[in-house]
Amino acid sequence: MRVTTNVGVGGLSPRALDETARCPSSALSSLADWQEDARPAAFPFRPIVRHYQAVGRGQVDAELVKALRVLAEEGRPRRGRGGRAADGLILSSWLPCTFDQEDGDYDSYGAILLLHRVAETTPGGPDAGLDLQQVALLADLLAFEAAAAAGRGRRSRQEVRVRACLRALARAGELAPGAAGVTARFPAAPAADRAGELARLALDAVPPAVRLAAEITLLPMTPLHDEVMFIRSIQVFELVYRQVARRLERAVAALAGGDAAAATAEVRDATARVAATGSLYRVLTTMPKESFAVIRSSTDGRSAIQSRAYREVERLSAPLPTEQLPMELLRLDERPRPGRSLQEEYLATGGGPPLDGLAAAMAGLDKAWQAMKRTHWGIALKIIGRVPGTGGSSGADYLREAAERPLFPALSPGGKHA
Repeated sequence: MRVTTNVGVGGLSPRALDETARCPSSALSSLADWQEDARPAAFPFRPIVRHYQAVGRGQVDAELVKALRVLAEEGRPRRGRGGRAADGLILSSWLPCTFDQEDGDYDSYGAILLLHRVAETTPGGPDAGLDLQQVALLADLLAFEAAAAAGRGRRSRQEVRVRACLRALARAGELAPGAAGVTARFPAAPAADRAGELARLALDAVPPAVRLAAEITLLPMTPLHDEVMFIRSIQVFELVYRQVARRLERAVAALAGGDAAAATAEVRDATARVAATGSLYRVLTTMPKESFAVIRSSTDGRSAIQSRAYREVERLSAPLPTEQLPMELLRLDERPRPGRSLQEEYLATGGGPPLDGLAAAMAGLDKAWQAMKRTHWGIALKIIGRVPGTGGSSGADYLREAAERPLFPALSPGGKHA
């Protein structure tokens, strides 16, 4: 990795300058104390996570990695403070992400399974949990970027990043409407110099388990500042895709049960979420090419193509025949998904005027989904050009091809039922 003395956008994370965190002694001693304590006690996530963030997963102390791997393989992570089962669930889901340096995938890189499990156990149910988790991730990112911007000029790259993150959090109500209890407290037009306050307001308002999940799932491969933003962006997009997939799944079930109105409402909800991702992409545009080149070289095997939630959205919409799947997806050896897709269920009803509202909603989702993919392609072209993307994918060329594929080909212009 190229050595740099800069801190912030285009340079090192401020956490890489923390000499105490760079030294593994605090993490090792905290873990040893926890293992020797006969009483149920809170797992020492913070000193361990601080070490990972200071040096990057690729340079974490080998003794610490070995100890965490042994703990996971023993299969006996104890309950957390007060013996709460939820804390044990968080720990058992988190541990595999700490020793995946050689064989990790996209899910372990972003700790996606942990985020999903925490959402599923959040009061209010998975839908509310996923939305609250998005707010927590965006707030944590804003707090990180705002702290790095202290004392810098308004035209600095760091200030540009802060403003982009501030807009994303301020518009989180569109992206995650299930978190309205939190986002309703936000000021209508938050000022950039109050960004840290807004972030703290959001983090203080989410459930403790959601806040903890946001904190401990930031395990970058490098000590670069920009990888923090990259991981947070991945995580939020994954939760958006998961929410869209959940709505498509419910739309299929509703249509199969003869409730076209409910199916239409689910599709419209999904569309609004996809349309709101523009603020997330504005954050990604602040990624310097040089930083992404280092991140890409450090994340071999962790390609966004592996996103399960993204592929679930496309399968629930209208799975492509195997012969039409791009090579990147064929390498994943996907098994056929049981049950009908929304397009198949729609066609089975015969369509017609009673389903005109649903057809229009499906067309709207298709348009929003393709617009999102085109935006992704454009940003990738700007940042990485036509070189391979993360995980060895074909990068921008793959994204261009993906952007041209409709979600509902039978209903798209030129389709048999358009």
